[in-house]
Amino acid sequence: MSEKAIFEYFLAEAEEHLGVLEKGFLDLEKDPSDISGVHELFRAAHTLKGSASLVKLNTISEVAHSLEDVLESIRDGRFEVNRPLVDWLLHTLDSIKFLISEVVKGNPEKEDIAREVREGLDAVVAERAPAPEVAAPVEEGAVVEKRQLGRRKEDIETISNYVRVHVDNIERMMNLVGELTILKNFLVSETTGMLHLKEEINYACNRLLREIDDFSSRYAYSIPEKISYVDDLLEEFRELEFDRYDELNLFSRKLKEITDDIVEAVKSTSEFFEQFTVHTKGLDRLSSDLRELISASRMVEAGRLFQRFTRTIRDLAHESGKKVRFIVRGAETRIDRLIYERLFDPLLHVIRNAIAHGIEPPEERLQKGKPEEGRIVFVARREGNSVVIDVKDDGRGINLRAAYRQALKMGLLKRGERITKGQLLNCLFAPGFTTAPEADMTSGRGVGLDVVREAIAELNGTINVGTAEDKGTIFRLRLPLTLVIVNTVKFKTGGIEFVVPSSLVQELMDVDLQEYDAEREIIPLRGRDVPVRELSDLLGLSPMRSGTKAPAIVFNLMTGRQIALLVDEITGQEDTVIKPLGRFLEGLKYYAGVSISADGKLMPVINPLGLLEVPVGIEEQVWPEMVEIERGQNVLIVDDSLSVRKFVTILLQQKGYNVLAASNGLEALNIIDEHPVDIIITDLEMPVMHGYELLRELKRRGLSEVVPTVVLTSRGSEKHKDKAESLGARDYLVKPFDEGALLQTIRKHLKSLHLT
Repeated sequence: MSEKAIFEYFLAEAEEHLGVLEKGFLDLEKDPSDISGVHELFRAAHTLKGSASLVKLNTISEVAHSLEDVLESIRDGRFEVNRPLVDWLLHTLDSIKFLISEVVKGNPEKEDIAREVREGLDAVVAERAPAPEVAAPVEEGAVVEKRQLGRRKEDIETISNYVRVHVDNIERMMNLVGELTILKNFLVSETTGMLHLKEEINYACNRLLREIDDFSSRYAYSIPEKISYVDDLLEEFRELEFDRYDELNLFSRKLKEITDDIVEAVKSTSEFFEQFTVHTKGLDRLSSDLRELISASRMVEAGRLFQRFTRTIRDLAHESGKKVRFIVRGAETRIDRLIYERLFDPLLHVIRNAIAHGIEPPEERLQKGKPEEGRIVFVARREGNSVVIDVKDDGRGINLRAAYRQALKMGLLKRGERITKGQLLNCLFAPGFTTAPEADMTSGRGVGLDVVREAIAELNGTINVGTAEDKGTIFRLRLPLTLVIVNTVKFKTGGIEFVVPSSLVQELMDVDLQEYDAEREIIPLRGRDVPVRELSDLLGLSPMRSGTKAPAIVFNLMTGRQIALLVDEITGQEDTVIKPLGRFLEGLKYYAGVSISADGKLMPVINPLGLLEVPVGIEEQVWPEMVEIERGQNVLIVDDSLSVRKFVTILLQQKGYNVLAASNGLEALNIIDEHPVDIIITDLEMPVMHGYELLRELKRRGLSEVVPTVVLTSRGSEKHKDKAESLGARDYLVKPFDEGALLQTIRKHLKSLHLT
């Protein structure tokens, strides 16, 4: 992690702690006798000190340490709260703000400020010196007056680049971006039409100009046999003395002048349309950038979703008498909040199947030469405009023989026909399909993968499965980055315009209807027979196309399941807003929602899986080999400082460790109950349950003997160290710590389990 990123975390945390301290100091000034909130102020100062030390801001850490000592004395009754002391507290707070603002500007810390703060405290304690704001000046460059360290503009505005925004406001912004996208599509569509109109006007204008030029050249100077003078005043002139024109001549000249005016107007209009087109393209770019920015703000880390399964996996494993380790990778991958909310149930079904059908009992695993503890691994990553989530297990794999027998029993396959592995795996997603001999608490009721498939389809995603005997099974979910604005392919069938998310489309092609085997419903595609469906037949519409070719949309929806959909016309591609159908229209499996076109029309969004319920046989898809899952050590970090947790987490993840984090001892115990932990790194001073209480509870449970615990604290006295060791701590490190020393300590206690 870069120093800049770590510093940004520190700024965000410091801003919060400084706000807590300032409010608390002002409350103390109002009621000096009420010191009930001093403990919270002490913790804020303590955390601020540790965070500053972590990012090597030693002067800020030293000043915060002085603040921490005074608050500790107030809490223990050694200091009495009075006006001079509150002045010193506020003055010290301003000093920290000033130091932070200087660092933000790129200036070094002013070390003299720490000395000035200590001298001010000595004066307050001795009751012999004036308030800090009028203290005697020190060396040049030091800030000695409170008004110099007061609330500058930059104190608030440059402390942090983060603000908190309610999720409802983000949703409203995203909806407005959707409306902006629709308006942008309308402008782009209208611009295209106006450009065609401009070309027609130019063509007509050029024709008119040619005709008038020809007319003018023929009649501009014609002298008819009988001259009709325009003006009686010209009667006195002879023909050679004055140009005489009749009304036809004048009309010709006027037409020429009017035409010249029209040409200039058309030229100006063309220039306007050219500029308008440029600006429309700019609007398109800006709306896309705005959409990406707001979409990013409503993203959440996939790890938050994965963490919800820790207790479920623990309970299911316990009920089935199996041992299961849950491993998460790519937890930092960000997914859309709507996908986050709707993905829990589908993943839960996959996990239930993995534990019920995949992971073997411990004794069976030992007989196969496997560790008795099975593994379920969640891996998240971003690929292009999609998020891919793999759910793997290292169990026995899918029983293809049992799946084949069940498929025959349900009539999904015919006995004696040639089948492929991909075709057989497709049957797993059929409604009511199960290979369990009887129902129990986790499986056997025939409700599972068909629900998963439908849920993923509603999210405009796809699901695939791969399996290997005694190596395990992998389910791969591919989902769009966002559900609000989706890139779609537009097409017409039966005079109605539909759309389908482009993320589901493999390719677009033209089908030669003469090669289309209507009876077998297949078409050739690069040497393969691909099943095909006529959309108009499925929807009960009359096709409106002519000729011997028809457009087709090819989908690759599940494991090896490639299928084509015949339509009347492919009309384009655009980013659009997809709205759900609502409860009144729930159950229409053919549709995934409605889209709003550029001209304001509603277009149904086709759900390919809903249209293609009939199982079809296709070629087997080649899956990459199941990769052996390496076992990583789980390190639990317990610290109330966000900066410390983030820094240590990234440091250890770079070395291959699986890192869990808690902000206090009680939260740590809850994580230990739900997740296997190999080593614990804990602070001492934390809210709710401090480090000593955590050590005592671990010792009471007998965990301190099997799970090494290392104390990482800013308290460096022997008294603190001895107490921690008496409660079962294996090692004791003092902040600011050396990264190499921390890694060496972890390796030492993990011994042979160390990941390289």
